[in-house]
Amino acid sequence: MAKKDRYGLIDLHKEFPNDDACLEHVFDTLHSRQCSCGGTYHKVSGRKKFQCSKCRFQIAPMAGTIFEKSSTPLTLWFHAVLFFSNAKSGISSKQMQRELNVTYKCAYRILKQIREALKQDNDKLSGDVEMDEGFIGGRGNGGTYNKNYSEVMKDKAKVIAAVERGGKMKAQHVPDVSSMSIWQFLEDHIAQNAHLLTDSSNRYDLAVQAHGMKRTAVNHSKKQFVKGDAHVNSVEWFWSHVKKSLKGTFKSVSKEQLQSYLDVFVWHYNNRRNDRQRFEALLGILLPVKG
Repeated sequence: MAKKDRYGLIDLHKEFPNDDACLEHVFDTLHSRQCSCGGTYHKVSGRKKFQCSKCRFQIAPMAGTIFEKSSTPLTLWFHAVLFFSNAKSGISSKQMQRELNVTYKCAYRILKQIREALKQDNDKLSGDVEMDEGFIGGRGNGGTYNKNYSEVMKDKAKVIAAVERGGKMKAQHVPDVSSMSIWQFLEDHIAQNAHLLTDSSNRYDLAVQAHGMKRTAVNHSKKQFVKGDAHVNSVEWFWSHVKKSLKGTFKSVSKEQLQSYLDVFVWHYNNRRNDRQRFEALLGILLPVKG
């Protein structure tokens, strides 16, 4: 990554040295300095409001955002956003608590509100699209000759992901990895004219046929991992990263909360190339609507 694309604490302190600088940024993101009456908005000294120089109308820029009614200083909020945006393997509430020197409840609330804001969009993937299903969590192992295999697999969370070559990622927690679930994932997230790249699992046969998509498969059981330009290495790397991060950073995640964590990993993947742009993008997502 080029130096100009990096963004860390030193850069944050220069750009947002105090709460007033943070508040100015929030106001300029959400409002115009020019009032409809012809006046200009300026910050009210000692208050978190801006007032028009002519009609005296006041605006509280934090109203309607996740910062509203929060006693946590804006500088700490901005630090949290930076830590979150740069933590591609995730950041736990305990780690955020240590980084900000706040209570665990405060750190948990900050992270929860950020995660809830990072929903995946409705745009569909197109072009060459790698797709793969996976299994996360659960307890125990298959045992001798895999005699406990069905019970162990039943307890795992089922997930499906797809990545557009050179583009974006989609990932979803699904009830199962049947042909019907795959069909629904294709319907929701992948354009019909896409070229689907998968492994040779027969789960895809009916789903892909129903959508009339072009599909190329690699046969892992025959040690075939690349066939021409066809492979699923990118999406398999994504699942490897997710599983290691969940186990290493968070230790365990409930099935009920898994989708919100997947949304975060997808967001980081889709904004992977530039630290500054990723920080600014996250701030832009958090400002308009309260979580």
